[in-house]
Amino acid sequence: MSKADMLGDSPTFDAVAQPMSSRAASFARFSGQETEPAAGRQETLRMPVEGLAHNPFNPRVELRSIDELADSVASRGIIQPLTVVTRLAFLDAHPGQSELGRAAFVVVDGNRRLAAARLAGLDDVPVHVDDSLAESADILLETALTAAVQHESLDPLDEAKALARLVEVHGSQRAVARALGKSSPWVTQRIALLKLTPELQAAVEDRSLPVEIARNVGQLPAQQQKEAVQEALEKRAQTKERKRAQTAKGANAVSTQPTDAGVDVPEQVSTPARILPPTSDASSAASDVPRALQPASPQAQSPWDDGNKVADLVFEKMSASQREVLLERLLAAQGSD
Repeated sequence: MSKADMLGDSPTFDAVAQPMSSRAASFARFSGQETEPAAGRQETLRMPVEGLAHNPFNPRVELRSIDELADSVASRGIIQPLTVVTRLAFLDAHPGQSELGRAAFVVVDGNRRLAAARLAGLDDVPVHVDDSLAESADILLETALTAAVQHESLDPLDEAKALARLVEVHGSQRAVARALGKSSPWVTQRIALLKLTPELQAAVEDRSLPVEIARNVGQLPAQQQKEAVQEALEKRAQTKERKRAQTAKGANAVSTQPTDAGVDVPEQVSTPARILPPTSDASSAASDVPRALQPASPQAQSPWDDGNKVADLVFEKMSASQREVLLERLLAAQGSD
């Protein structure tokens, strides 16, 4: 039993349960919100490449990186079907178009894929046919622009132009943002590129001006844009230099030097002298002797076994005044004997 049968007839339920319009259904599909296939929408078909025409109103001014895409298409085929409308539906919305040749279908979404398929030498491609996208010129254009904007590879200026045209169709940036599932500032920042001076727009196209900076600068008056760009570029360069210096400093803080064992040891870490634990009272007493007077190694003969050597060592370490005192004491000791 359906929900309508269980709830019974009511004006409120009837209003909610009415089918979605073809226009709303089209944009629901593009935004990923469709839960059930639209009535009358065909399944995926395969169409000959020569039977498809590019959309004359494609927002992409130039189809870039076709060679790379063609390589992928040649090895893996077309994964995402192209969205097309019939020639008749397209001409009803745009009468007088002479750029279609003999094509039976016009691509609404997938012009790059069609170009890549032709370059790769494919005979046919998968397509979805949906004439509801061509009910009028505005709907057809809006659908193509919406599909183009949702492709992340769309060039910044092409994207800005597409969004500006969508604003004309929808009437406001807020409505465009709502249709695309984006925020209003997102739309505003991208359309701001169209307010840049021609010089700065050219810099965006050749990628010498980062698009993030360009979007912010585009919201300023034209006479302030060049100076703002220079300041932003200088600030970005200083930030990069500061990060580079911090990285270099962090790397130098733990510089290494080779050891006999082939293991790197930080410069700041010194190897402490190896101290042998005392094994007897004699060794304990010897530990109180200055290091310079201690034997160089355990294997060396101890000088304490030779009185002359001890005297030589002690005499060598004394100052001149200390030696005089020692001599006086020795002479006094001899005189007392």
